[in-house]
Amino acid sequence: MKRFVLGLLVGATVVSAVHAGAQQARTTVRDSRSLLTRYAMVSRGSQTIPAGSISRGSVLVLHGNLDVYGDVAGAATTVGGDIIVHPGGRVRGAAVAMFGSVRNEGGTVLGVMKDVGRHGARTRIGYGMRPRTTFGSLRNAIGWLIALLLLGVWALFYAGDQLKRVVTTISNDTGKSAFTGILAGLSTIPALIALVILMAITLIGIVFIPLGVAGFFVVVFGIGILGFLAVAQMTGIAIAGDSPATETVAGNELRYLITGILAFSALWIVAAAFTWLPVVGTLLRVLAASVTFVAVVTGFGAVIISFWRQRQERRIAAA
Repeated sequence: MKRFVLGLLVGATVVSAVHAGAQQARTTVRDSRSLLTRYAMVSRGSQTIPAGSISRGSVLVLHGNLDVYGDVAGAATTVGGDIIVHPGGRVRGAAVAMFGSVRNEGGTVLGVMKDVGRHGARTRIGYGMRPRTTFGSLRNAIGWLIALLLLGVWALFYAGDQLKRVVTTISNDTGKSAFTGILAGLSTIPALIALVILMAITLIGIVFIPLGVAGFFVVVFGIGILGFLAVAQMTGIAIAGDSPATETVAGNELRYLITGILAFSALWIVAAAFTWLPVVGTLLRVLAASVTFVAVVTGFGAVIISFWRQRQERRIAAA
């Protein structure tokens, strides 16, 4: 009897173990299928996403490289291979290479780029924008030149008196203008926070907070542009020198303004032309950015000083 009971116990244990193993196997298979269904494309061996094509979702490549010339709608993953994103290619999700490497050779990776190997993992930030190219940098620099010329002509004809005031302020109080511009720049964020708090006090103000913030940035941008145009006109006066006797006052102002804008834009255009040479291009961009920053800060401060003086003059006149 004891042997019979012992046999039943042993049999039940064996059956339970077999059943648990089968259940675990089914769970593993189901989890594997669930994992694989996350990928719209699974292939063994090297795979290419042709230019002009878009994958339906994520892509998984086993024991091969993934060359992306087109568009991967999700993540890109390789096991035992590399991911190469060529010019014009795009990966909208993360790019992960298990026992391989991720190389962005001019494409776009919106997610992170991660290499996982025997010696650990390396994670890099993906490029939401394509790397700089000489043509793209030149296009941006020339675009800004055209925009500044249009803004300069508009300011000269519709805000000419104010522009003259700012130019006079820069000419007479250059150091004071630069110092005021630095203080104003440091006060921009606290002023924005104070504006939001004041608008949030009332129920009506809360509704208009987005408009208030947008208006604040528009005002700051306008002051910066007006100040920069004034500095550009001062620079044009220094470069162009005396004007011909036959030229009108408006013609002189326009010539000075265009000359100054061209002088500042030339720094960016030259820097853009050397984008293909990374070290030289970076140094030239740093130089252009530094000169432009000083001009914007000085002009910003000069605009504030000229506004303040104009307000004081009106008060005195009214009194």
